[in-house]
Amino acid sequence: MASTAGATGWLRGRVKAVPSGDSLVIMGSTKAEIPPEKTITLSSLIAPRLARRGGVDEPFAWESRENLRKLCIGKDVTFRVDYTVSSIGREFGSVFLGDKNVSLLVVADGWAKVREQKGDASPFLAELLRLEDQAKQQGLGCWSRAPGASEASIRNLPPSAIGDSSNFDAMGLLASNKGSPMQAIVEQVRDGSTLRVYLLPDFQFVQVFVAGIQAPSMGKRAPLETVVVPEINSNELNGEASTEPHAPLTSAQRLAVSAGSTTEVAPDPFGREAKHFTEIRVLNRDVRIVLEGVDKFSNLIGSVYYPDGESAKDLALELIENGLAKYVEWSASLMEDEAKRRLKTAELQAKKTRLRFWTNYVPPPTNSKAIHDQNFTGKVVEVVSGDCVVVADDSVPYGSPLAERRVNLSSIRCPKIGNPRRDEKPAPYAREAKEFLRTRLIGRQVTVSIEYSRKVSMMDSQCCSWSARFKGDGFRISVPGISS
Repeated sequence: MASTAGATGWLRGRVKAVPSGDSLVIMGSTKAEIPPEKTITLSSLIAPRLARRGGVDEPFAWESRENLRKLCIGKDVTFRVDYTVSSIGREFGSVFLGDKNVSLLVVADGWAKVREQKGDASPFLAELLRLEDQAKQQGLGCWSRAPGASEASIRNLPPSAIGDSSNFDAMGLLASNKGSPMQAIVEQVRDGSTLRVYLLPDFQFVQVFVAGIQAPSMGKRAPLETVVVPEINSNELNGEASTEPHAPLTSAQRLAVSAGSTTEVAPDPFGREAKHFTEIRVLNRDVRIVLEGVDKFSNLIGSVYYPDGESAKDLALELIENGLAKYVEWSASLMEDEAKRRLKTAELQAKKTRLRFWTNYVPPPTNSKAIHDQNFTGKVVEVVSGDCVVVADDSVPYGSPLAERRVNLSSIRCPKIGNPRRDEKPAPYAREAKEFLRTRLIGRQVTVSIEYSRKVSMMDSQCCSWSARFKGDGFRISVPGISS
């Protein structure tokens, strides 16, 4: 990694994730948008293992992971690789939080055991052993002697938390929690807008799509690379290869390998950046999730809020404001109007500045053309609907075909009047809107300020949108129409 502390092998970084009670994912302290990262297992330590597919926690595994997560997540650390075991592809090292040795802190509180082994070991092994004896004597952490403490520390996990989500009732969860904040811990970020989380306190393990947005795709890796890695036991985690056979692949994994294409699909532009943006804000963090709905595949859709100092931030809004996601109506329709408005406004600003995802954004073509400083006066000779009239232009000779100009009120839309020839009935209040305009404009002299024009395909002609003022009265006709 690029961030070094002298030539002694010590590196600086920030803890991005805490997979277990004895390992950390540390990213470099560089200015790169996606810095390099390492997974470091604490040298000479063994923490209890969390449950994998179809299994159960070892005693105190969750408390051990939570102790290290709360201690280190998001913190700046200094670390060094002490030794590497190439047979299992793992690096073992020492990590310092300020001037505190993380391994010593973990062992002193009893949340990991010290492993004495031949060959490579932690340079702090003697101190680790001393602190372990002290924790044993005091009955701390994993060494607790309280009756039933070991059994009570094992989580009672629902099927979704150990790989079986077939009976998960997404609709039932939504019905009982819609609109209410739920506490959660993010365990995985699939892409910038898709999370896998533990919903607390029941530890339902679910996938949540962030409501109202969609981040760029992370593509697809070849199936052989996506097969779940068989579980590694405690001995492997600390430098010794296991002689036990690995668990067989599930039928779903075998099917994916045999039937899947080996073609790898690269991430969309800014897909990696969006994922990293989300990871450094919510991965292994405590978040609040407000469930908004469920899609047809029973995937949960929710708004995600993460802590930022004393306040909470909206993940969807942050992604859009930084040009790393787009607004999508299909899930935004589940949200409140004010939340939708904020997302739309943020996307519009990102488009204007062509930020990241919108770098090559080109506004769609429009048939509207802005017109400035073009006014005319005339008499209203017909009221077509609540927002359309025909005005006889004073500047054109009486009787000329060009004298009568069809114009529409700008920036408003009244109910459609319908068309009897096509058996189209008037929309509610369409006749009232037309009558409102007729009683105020028919036969009156007006000043028309043209604001823009657009082509109407049916008539193959120009249609002007305008605002009108009565001569002498001087008020804008669209304003009383809206207020009424």
